Amino acid sequence: MFTHNGKISVRQVTMLLVLQMFNMTILILPKMAADFVGRNGYILPIVALIFGVIYVWCITGLTKNFPGDTLVEFTPKVVPRFVAYIIVIAFAIKLIVTTGLELRMFGEMITQVMLPKTPLVVIMLVMLLSTAYLVKSGMEATARMGEVLVYFVFIPLGIVFFKILISADYKQVMPFFQTNLTQVGWGSYYISLSFMPIEFMLMMTGLMEKPKKASRAAFRAILIIAILEVLIILLTICSIGIGEVDRQIWPVLTLMQSIENAGRIIENQEIFMMTGWILSIFMYISSGLYFTSLIGSRSFRFKRENVFVLPLVPIVYFIAVWPTSLVQTYDYYIKFQRCFGAWFLIPVPLLLWLIAKVRRVGYDH
Repeated sequence: MFTHNGKISVRQVTMLLVLQMFNMTILILPKMAADFVGRNGYILPIVALIFGVIYVWCITGLTKNFPGDTLVEFTPKVVPRFVAYIIVIAFAIKLIVTTGLELRMFGEMITQVMLPKTPLVVIMLVMLLSTAYLVKSGMEATARMGEVLVYFVFIPLGIVFFKILISADYKQVMPFFQTNLTQVGWGSYYISLSFMPIEFMLMMTGLMEKPKKASRAAFRAILIIAILEVLIILLTICSIGIGEVDRQIWPVLTLMQSIENAGRIIENQEIFMMTGWILSIFMYISSGLYFTSLIGSRSFRFKRENVFVLPLVPIVYFIAVWPTSLVQTYDYYIKFQRCFGAWFLIPVPLLLWLIAKVRRVGYDH
């Protein structure tokens, strides 16, 4: 755990994945679920877990065959080099775009809740430069920080969730299971895209001390996130009502603002709670920057893995400021997820895995 060999442990991978998946999507998750099945939205993460297991099986089934290799190294061993370049470049573009949109939604959330008088561009630049500073220290430093931050993120959330559980109006989710199965299927698929950071395993497995245990780390992470998603959707609907969930872009923020603290110990408890999300989103953006930089460094065979970090900062910033409003950012984010979200979760890893088996390349052969 505290070695300096540039490798990360199974426990660190699990914690990093949990923090990476607990990103801005969580704040809009109740609205996404309600759009498909209304007050029964809490069902969707349970069914989405099936998709998550398939994602993990496809990705780790491929990566465990090439211990010590990332997507950059093992793809040319499986397919012709020019095809491998296309796959790697497409993955890098996907990471950059997703990171930029996450950064913009983060900035919008901070502007609305915590710093209404601070310019949006300043908030985004501070976050972007802070994450760039962290990832220049390498993956091991990021993993260690993740081990610390996970407690600061989830202990406050656990306390607040416990309080909401006691006071929630569970009649809001009645009648039970009154929904269309087709909508449940499609809704579960789109909710399962909240597991999208699992695709980081295409790079992260090659940095693990024990890559054969990559599946265990990933399965634990999606199970933890699925349980949290069920709680968040259920408590949001039961506390603020399905009508308010439909109207709000950030229904979870409305939930936090509705909490009444006895004694008024904390004046604005939503700010206290947003601290947890800020730390989690910090880890997501830093991972997006790091792995995109790692793709560039290993593609050009540079010894330093962080050489592309600073050049990526203006690119991510440009993507973040491209949408003209929060509504447009939200629209871009949802459309991008629906069109490109699953490509590196099932089709690409599964196809590469099957080709590797046919060509008999990798650890198993």
